[in-house]
Amino acid sequence: MLTNRTPRSEYELRWKKAQAAAKAHNVEALVVWGKGGGTVDTANDLIYLANYCPVFPYAPDLPGRWAGLSHGAVIIPAKGEPILITESPAVRRDVIAIDDIRSADGFVPDKVAATLKELGLANSRVGLVAGPWLVSAIHRRLLEKAQGVSFVELDYVIEGLRSIKTPFEFELLREAAGVGNAAMEAMMKSASIVGTTEADAVAAAYDIAIRQGCALIDAACSSGPHSAFYSHGMAPQWTTRKLEDGDIFHCDLYGAAVEGYTWDFSRSVVAGGEWSAAQNEIYDGAIAAIDAGVAACKPGVTAQKLYDVVLDVLNSRGIYCGYPLHGHSYGIGWESPWLVPGNDTQIEAGMAIAIECMAGRPDVGFVKYEHNVLVHPDRTELISTCPARI
Repeated sequence: MLTNRTPRSEYELRWKKAQAAAKAHNVEALVVWGKGGGTVDTANDLIYLANYCPVFPYAPDLPGRWAGLSHGAVIIPAKGEPILITESPAVRRDVIAIDDIRSADGFVPDKVAATLKELGLANSRVGLVAGPWLVSAIHRRLLEKAQGVSFVELDYVIEGLRSIKTPFEFELLREAAGVGNAAMEAMMKSASIVGTTEADAVAAAYDIAIRQGCALIDAACSSGPHSAFYSHGMAPQWTTRKLEDGDIFHCDLYGAAVEGYTWDFSRSVVAGGEWSAAQNEIYDGAIAAIDAGVAACKPGVTAQKLYDVVLDVLNSRGIYCGYPLHGHSYGIGWESPWLVPGNDTQIEAGMAIAIECMAGRPDVGFVKYEHNVLVHPDRTELISTCPARI
């Protein structure tokens, strides 16, 4: 839930960092875009800068009635106070961090262009932090309405600021992980019962998380003969398949529980509770691989190195890696650095890292296992404390 718990000083620090980034890229302002619809993973930059998430789900533009519904933007001049552009005037002013809130009355790109003109930036270089949230029709309309503005693509500028957390943000992540731990344990207990469906297991997790004000983002499940899939369902990510005795069930559970801050971890169970020797071998291997990654996750180590640490354990045990990703930074949504081959980005104190793997053998099945850690200058703090096994 987005409330007013985050101190004003946290937002002021973020605005100053964003202004410094604007100056570093030789632009007069940043226009930071986001899209809402009830979750946080498409509005993460807006939440970070303004504690605002647009409420409408995505709707195609209706000529003459609206353009950019479900979208919003924060304008951060290189000098001066930030401005929030909202889709409608009905917003939670009691929780939004920015004082200057301007309603677009349904025409978000138009209002952004008009505000840039009002700020004297109609013919200036402006950084556009839009990422994947600015759909092409709305982008075209923004360019049309702000024809004199020279937009510079700076999609990852705010994400780069988000990757280093303050002590207060670490507190929020600990609290979010507490919700995730309880939700995941409920899911594991449900999926351990023969005859439970994947949907039942997800519902057990959601029942806990939603009652604590969480916005669930994903529960990517597979089971039994489909365990080699990251998610055998698509929309939703789970199915109504009943779990049979001896089936592996795994889930990557991801939700935003506290002020938009998330947890993201994975566990696996066997329906009926009796793991075969072959199943135990792959799950033990996955657990050992992630434990090794957690132990190696320290300031100065590279993302590539953490990827290799996990892979080396799996390879040493003859276990197949299900996908070429072994983690990422997280906070308000997923962030860089990604633990993938070729990424020489160094882990820094202040980062929150999810370390994960999907692993198995085609003749046995596949499991998932994932931990969340907070990186301190002198230690790594494990916050995904739900049990590995039920």
